[in-house]
Amino acid sequence: MTPLILKLIDKLEEQEHAAWHPYSVPGAWVGAHTPVTFTSGASYLLHQLRRIDALRRKRDQNRTWTLDTAVAYNAMVRHATSYNHGPGTTQDGWRSTGTFLKLLGLLPYLNSLDVNTLVLLPITEIGTIGRKGLLGSPYAVKHPFRLDPQLKEPCIDMTVDDQARVLIEICHLLGIKVVLETVLRTVSIDSDYAPIHPNWFYWVDEERVGSIDAFRSPSFSPADLRTMHEKVEEGDFTQLPEPPAEYQTLFDLMPLRVAKDDHGWKGIGPHGAVLRIPGAFADWPPDDPQPAWSDVTYLRLHDHPSYRYMAYNTIRMFERDLDRSDYRQTSLWNTIAGIIPHYIRMFGIDGALIDMGHALPRDLRARIVSESRALKHDFILFEENFHLTEASRATGYDAVIGYLPFDAHDAQKLARFIDRIAHNDIPVRYFATPESHNTPRAAERLPERAGAALWLFLRYLPKGVSFLHAGLELNETRPVNTGLGFTPEEIAAHPTSSLSLFNDVPLPWDEGTGHADWLIQKLREFRSMGVLNELHEDDRIQRVEVDDHDVVAYIRRRRGSRRGIMVIVNITALARTIRVDLLRTPGLVFAAPMKGVHVRAGEITIDIHGTDVVVVPTLHTVTSV
Repeated sequence: MTPLILKLIDKLEEQEHAAWHPYSVPGAWVGAHTPVTFTSGASYLLHQLRRIDALRRKRDQNRTWTLDTAVAYNAMVRHATSYNHGPGTTQDGWRSTGTFLKLLGLLPYLNSLDVNTLVLLPITEIGTIGRKGLLGSPYAVKHPFRLDPQLKEPCIDMTVDDQARVLIEICHLLGIKVVLETVLRTVSIDSDYAPIHPNWFYWVDEERVGSIDAFRSPSFSPADLRTMHEKVEEGDFTQLPEPPAEYQTLFDLMPLRVAKDDHGWKGIGPHGAVLRIPGAFADWPPDDPQPAWSDVTYLRLHDHPSYRYMAYNTIRMFERDLDRSDYRQTSLWNTIAGIIPHYIRMFGIDGALIDMGHALPRDLRARIVSESRALKHDFILFEENFHLTEASRATGYDAVIGYLPFDAHDAQKLARFIDRIAHNDIPVRYFATPESHNTPRAAERLPERAGAALWLFLRYLPKGVSFLHAGLELNETRPVNTGLGFTPEEIAAHPTSSLSLFNDVPLPWDEGTGHADWLIQKLREFRSMGVLNELHEDDRIQRVEVDDHDVVAYIRRRRGSRRGIMVIVNITALARTIRVDLLRTPGLVFAAPMKGVHVRAGEITIDIHGTDVVVVPTLHTVTSV
């Protein structure tokens, strides 16, 4: 136990002897099936710390963490453990929204899901101007080096920084890596940097825009759109089409002074104009219909007299004449490059997921990677990139989000993805998940429990990083955000007020415990098959042809080994019996007879329940694929 953990225990034990209101938690947090009530919040956390200590003692110290064995749980701190703990608990100083200490208490539950990696959405202080919802988006970073004070339990006399540190220290005791999502190229509209470094921001003439809420991305002619798409696809960033002159002139020189009013930062320009920081907008493609975002803005990475405006060619597809060393905002680049090292030094994080990392200038990306790994050679770097390209691997990323969150719910698209793996066409690791915090929930797209079955199916694909988005195991249907992959009708069905990215929308802990129990039981069943412990990145993969379009199956085995597994998923609600023709499955000679698996001459039949996944041990000829 570290000094900080012992300090937390001392403070909890002091509180345990005082009079407090009863504190209720979901049964899943403590290994029960129904909600459990403790005498106080302190009693609950002490109970969980004792469970954590028992898990620590039983932990296999010789088992090393690798990307092959990684099982990541992706959570927004204030969302994952949001819960109504009962009357009077907030009066006692315990938050109903999620905190670092409540997430600490969730670790025994995560251990039952085999989680060994915690991937946290941004934890920095959130801006207030232009805020969406009641709580605002964690991506509206007010100050990149300051944590969100709302993630602290007020009744525990420890700073928010120390409460974050104690969570990370306890994760490390359990062998859990902590990866922090970092936002590097945008900040909140009311960023604390604006009055100190106004040159780091774009400024528009308030009178000419009409109102800051009326600011919109530039429009381009069809001919210009064709040209810019052609040039970008060819990697030609010279003489990119510029936005109309009328749009460019909305942007003024840096303000002479900056003050704050009810609308945020107000700059006074050289000619007396009132200047405002504009909201950001989707940077590519240039005709993306999304409106400007009200709570965040792009940082101005270069200072060039001809490129003072915010557009695709200044914030992502950097014009070659702009992206030169003599135009770089050196102090800003130094600050951005120092963010991840700060969290390594001050909090001991093990990795970072870089928000839109591929949209940073190449030299800045390289510097971020090198300076992070200079501090921790095995530092994990994930990229928010939806494409699987060699460029991500060459940059130094260990994995990218990839496109499974958009495609995995579609059996035919999933089958094509497996074929891509089989043909060794995956240049970089990807997140093996059917959903993310920006996409529709798998449980909304598929029948009940199918999302969890699909996650298990994806978990055993090679080159994937198993990625469990918080709530998937609870059959949560409500999206965290409607950022990607939604139709206009789906966006209308999920207004901002219903989205947990901006509001307190608790997960269905009480209703979803049964689904989590099913997943935990499945994991135990698969763990009992020792072959699952022998999976490696270079394993061979082969999609299995089955006689049902809603069922997808593949075989995985090590090179040169006869042993393998066949993994089958049924994403429909109806039970199926599928047939595997041995003549159409080269190399497969045997599938273990087990419940629901029948081996007959020339074929194997497998019974599979609705929304279920099955793993079958297999044998193959040595020379087969």
